[in-house]
Amino acid sequence: MSQIKLFVCCHQAGQRVPAHPLLHPVQVGAALAQDHFPGFAHDDAGENISQKNRSYCELTAHYWAWKNVEADYYGFFHYRRYLYLDEHARRPYRLAGELTAEGLETLGFDRLEQWLEGKACVVPMGEDMHISVRDHYARAPYHHREDLALVEDIVREKYPDYVPAMEEYLSGTNCYFGNIFIMQKPLFDQYCGWLFSILEEFDRRADTTGYSTQELRVDGYLAERLLGVYVTHLRRTTGTQVYELPRVQFEPDNKKRVQRKLLNALLPPGSRRRAWVKKGRG
Repeated sequence: MSQIKLFVCCHQAGQRVPAHPLLHPVQVGAALAQDHFPGFAHDDAGENISQKNRSYCELTAHYWAWKNVEADYYGFFHYRRYLYLDEHARRPYRLAGELTAEGLETLGFDRLEQWLEGKACVVPMGEDMHISVRDHYARAPYHHREDLALVEDIVREKYPDYVPAMEEYLSGTNCYFGNIFIMQKPLFDQYCGWLFSILEEFDRRADTTGYSTQELRVDGYLAERLLGVYVTHLRRTTGTQVYELPRVQFEPDNKKRVQRKLLNALLPPGSRRRAWVKKGRG
């Protein structure tokens, strides 16, 4: 069987990852923290960019794994957001309660290793925002249109063969959120070389003077959109089958979970009704 490592990115000591042979908790921004979490991998080991965590977010774990870990499959989840095995899901994500090993089994983790065999790339289900990915970025809180425009310029200069995929994805309405995915090693290596070279150039050119703490997470925000560009390029140019799985968000607070479930029932994710309400609020 292939060696599969699904890294779960955590940034606070209280964030726990259930014991499971596929899951590997990693502390992001470890170089900026006072303590290393016991039982976790740390993104400041070996060759790393842990110091950039405030702008790169979970990408510091991606970089660390790329440079320091050997595996056949690399996957990345967040401490409360995972992909789960439901190929017939109708909505891009669902809510669940406490994150437990038993709960993971009910979400198909007992079958995930076998299901992954031979699949090159898995991403979250696309969520239809009913406006273009480009416009959605510009309207999102703490995002700046000019940052994405600069990245588009960089892609045109450094990777002109990606321009058709970039135009298709950014002009479309389906978004892949979260910097969550699972890739075989050859694709993961290619993706990271491409992604981090773009972000390095963005960092060199961009002016983020005056950005708030949330706005400074810009590299992580941009990477979410670049993942969609990369996946679109794969489909267009290589014929690689890209699989999509829904996300699950764990919310142990029962009151918050009930409120969010009610909201999702009234305004289903990916629906025109939800997009219309968000547009009105924006």
